[in-house]
Amino acid sequence: MECFWCDPSKHPQCPHGPTLLFGSYENGKLQKFYVCAACRERKLCKFYLKEGEKLTKAQASKWDQERKQYVSRYRHRSLYVRFNEIMAALSERRCYCYTCEQLICKTEIDNTSKHKNHDIKVGLTDYEMTHPTEILKPLENSRQEAQYFFTKKSTEDIVNILLKLGAKQVLCIGTPKIHEYILEKHEDKVSSLLLDFDGRFHNFFGPLNYCWYNLLNNHFFSESAMHVFKDFVMQNEGKDTYLVCDPPFGSRVEPISWTLKKISDLHRKWNNIKDESDCLKIIFIFPYFMEPIMKQKSNPPDVPGGLKDLRMTDYKVFYDNHPLFITDSKPTKLPSPIRIFTNVPLNLVQLPKSDGYRYCKICKRWVFKENKHCKKCQECTSKNGLTYKHCDICKRCVKPYWKHCKTCKRCVVTKHLCYQKPKIIGKCFKCNELGHTEKECDTDEKAHINAVKIKKVKKRKASDKEEVGNVKKRKLQDAGEPDEKLEEISAVKSTKKSLKKLQKRGKKQKVASELKVKKLGKLQKPQALKVHKKVRLNGIVNTKKKTRKQQA
Repeated sequence: MECFWCDPSKHPQCPHGPTLLFGSYENGKLQKFYVCAACRERKLCKFYLKEGEKLTKAQASKWDQERKQYVSRYRHRSLYVRFNEIMAALSERRCYCYTCEQLICKTEIDNTSKHKNHDIKVGLTDYEMTHPTEILKPLENSRQEAQYFFTKKSTEDIVNILLKLGAKQVLCIGTPKIHEYILEKHEDKVSSLLLDFDGRFHNFFGPLNYCWYNLLNNHFFSESAMHVFKDFVMQNEGKDTYLVCDPPFGSRVEPISWTLKKISDLHRKWNNIKDESDCLKIIFIFPYFMEPIMKQKSNPPDVPGGLKDLRMTDYKVFYDNHPLFITDSKPTKLPSPIRIFTNVPLNLVQLPKSDGYRYCKICKRWVFKENKHCKKCQECTSKNGLTYKHCDICKRCVKPYWKHCKTCKRCVVTKHLCYQKPKIIGKCFKCNELGHTEKECDTDEKAHINAVKIKKVKKRKASDKEEVGNVKKRKLQDAGEPDEKLEEISAVKSTKKSLKKLQKRGKKQKVASELKVKKLGKLQKPQALKVHKKVRLNGIVNTKKKTRKQQA
């Protein structure tokens, strides 16, 4: 399955905003289609449209109606007015209905049967009203919008990192815990705006603090939210603006990278930024094992920005409600694989010393205590939170529970089956071809890049054919083609061209002669007589001229 890097605003829309363009191989042919950006399962959102096809009028009106119904679920201003009314009431009378997904007063429960047999939480405190992540039940559908909230310690550490970097505006995408903590502790120093797909936050945050937003297609569900976002990004002329993003780990990196690049470009454009130091700084939370995919598959080869330019720090992020990424003191359990990726220079990202992080003077970055500097590799090599060991045969550091296998000729897990290769479904990161991985790829990167560039050469006019041929020859020379081969290729091409020209000339002569015969046959009798008369007259005139000359 492939996800294509493109502007989703031009795609057809479902209730969750513009769709994404995917492609799958069927019998060796790539078939492209549009599907929902938010839902990774067709049961949750049934939108499906093949590329090149158009929705019928009935289908278009149906999806338009569903989109309007979905957006009309929340009226932000009226919900925020209701929040202030309930906040003014006593804490015993404050309630939240999980069934209706809205704040209610206890009198509504007592006087009406509207919320009968509903799941209701009664007696909300001031802290809970300003910290909705303490009230709301995390969404657990891993195929759509699964929610995992940071631990208190991770939240504090991330905000402290931002403060040490000098952040003044923080754009929180899918990080409500960070948003809550900034509003509670540092509202006088830092301004914060939450962009989140969870519409339940309409009940707790005002229109200037929260926007209903889909990260995967950069879609705001209301026009007013887009204006709030623009005003926020243009604060302080865009200086000291940071973006903190915690995306769903099951999402594709291509649309996320496109969105982050788009936001960065808008930040630069709206604030007329020319100095690189004033550009948007990104703090991106993602698993460490996704680093190679972020580097090689998030962007097209020639496109910088987005996830491609981010570098990984050693900070381990923990979650309260995730079964795998929680804080645990068990010695057998591996540490959390979640890391912070950023475009900020790593020597400036100061990690807490109290948790065992230290500064490596050689690598010029902060690392965890288990990450020992390898003199042979000349860097701190650990990725998974354990101390790596160096393999002299492989000439690299590997995980401590790996051993070098003479049969496989590489370091692998001790218990494994030799020569067993996994099924390769995707494409090679190097040559973008099916059937093998990057390590097994034999193609030269420079030659492949040049070949791709040659394919992309635009068609030109017939007069420019010689110039195009020269350009192609130069590119082949750069790619390492020997001169003899080039001469052979050019000779073959010239002979083919000459043969084609001769064939064309022969055909033209035959056609011309055939046409003349046909024309003469088709001439009518009066026309033939006129021609004969002209010939005779010409003969009379010529004879008169000759007699005059003789007399003279």
